[in-house]
Amino acid sequence: MWFRLASHLGIPLQELQQKTTSSEFVEWCLFMEKDTNLFHRQDYYLAQIACEVRRGYVKTPKDVKFSDFLLKFKTERSEPKEDKTERLSRTKSFWLAATGVNRKN
Repeated sequence: MWFRLASHLGIPLQELQQKTTSSEFVEWCLFMEKDTNLFHRQDYYLAQIACEVRRGYVKTPKDVKFSDFLLKFKTERSEPKEDKTERLSRTKSFWLAATGVNRKN
């Protein structure tokens, strides 16, 4: 992410790392992730051009929709699934440690 941000801001990586605080970097990461999924003006222009070009090749041009040419990006974050026994074991360990009870008892 540091490289993407340095490229976005147009400054060298080392300079960026020296001038950016950790909280500011996290905010930039959130902004860049959100910005990836937003449509910009040039996206609409290019989608309109692609739509018009495609309409020239199909039998029924009215069936070609402008929205078909807007690309949608998804960032899927898969969290590892844990079964109930693992979760129960972690919860037991937490409460035993918090209360100071020996596990053997």
